[in-house]
Amino acid sequence: MWSNPSINKITMKIAIVSTVGGYSWAGSEEMWKLMAVEALKDGNSVAAFLQYPISESGELDDFRSGGGVISPYQSLNWIQRRLSAKGWYSRFQSVDRWKPDVLCISLGVPCDLFTQKDILALAQRMKVPQVYILQCNAEANLQGEQMRKALLPLYWNAARIICVSEGNREMLERQLAMDLPNALVIPNPIRERLEEPMAWPDESRGMRLATVARYETGCKAQDIILKTLSSEIWKGRDWHYNLFGSGPDESYLRDLIRYYGLEEKVTIRGYERDLKKIWGEHHLHLLVSRAEGLTLALEESMCCGRPALINHAGGNHELIRDGIDGFLSPGLDSDSLNKTLEMAWSRKNEWNQMGISAHERVKEWVPEELGKHLVSTIKNSLK
Repeated sequence: MWSNPSINKITMKIAIVSTVGGYSWAGSEEMWKLMAVEALKDGNSVAAFLQYPISESGELDDFRSGGGVISPYQSLNWIQRRLSAKGWYSRFQSVDRWKPDVLCISLGVPCDLFTQKDILALAQRMKVPQVYILQCNAEANLQGEQMRKALLPLYWNAARIICVSEGNREMLERQLAMDLPNALVIPNPIRERLEEPMAWPDESRGMRLATVARYETGCKAQDIILKTLSSEIWKGRDWHYNLFGSGPDESYLRDLIRYYGLEEKVTIRGYERDLKKIWGEHHLHLLVSRAEGLTLALEESMCCGRPALINHAGGNHELIRDGIDGFLSPGLDSDSLNKTLEMAWSRKNEWNQMGISAHERVKEWVPEELGKHLVSTIKNSLK
């Protein structure tokens, strides 16, 4: 473990580096932000080194107003990638100059530490305790001897590895072929915690289905849902499906909707910040993934009192109990998903009660004072 006598001070200087970019905001940023805002309240100094355009997001207003410092950086172009691979270029010299007591790196996936070479170099050279937040993992994410050799000492020597699901933690240990006693599971925060489930929406216009996820089919698999709903049997039923989010595959999803003849049944709704506006008018959350952590969108729909249909990915199935809080598809292929959807549709008169159960389940799952828990976890791990 790293050692640093300055961690015994009442206050700390915490540097946060997020590897996520390409979006105006992402659910992956909620955990480090919650921790950072709470740390600022405790009198600590916090600087966040964030990719553009996340660095300019209005979601960071409370971080800024609390005294947090934001240092933006751009994604690497091809010349910078080659230079950083040789150790000749870094976007993070300002992290060194800031001289933090602890470095917290929020990772979209565990290989981000390797694929972004200047972040790898930063982690290798910083002689302060390091905390990694792992938001997602997938089978093919961490592979190859070169990657494993580079990452193994970093994950082994980390002061803490925070995983959002048990599945992600177990997968990381298998990928590295190593137990990680410094890893623990902490769920993502719910942005707005409701004490009671929302009123059940009117069913007179049919059942309203929704997916809240970025438009990135390689991960979020909206394409499989559209294929499943394109059968003549499903087209003949009384439902409407809305997709909320943003991302690079929006045009592709619009093309798929036209290709499957679903223009009257499916709508691209775009990004919506207000979770109560979404779930005030929808009955079932469709959320299947090819790669996952434990998604904030699932926690929020459950908190609003809505059941979900999910598959085995990340830790979503750790939270949802099949037939109690929602429905679990045994696979991501269209046949498996169709069978699960058929089961869900045959029990749609139970969705309201399942939503009530989902609300109680997620309240137990996510600690009420998660921000304080995150800060104390980091402080305790550095002693």
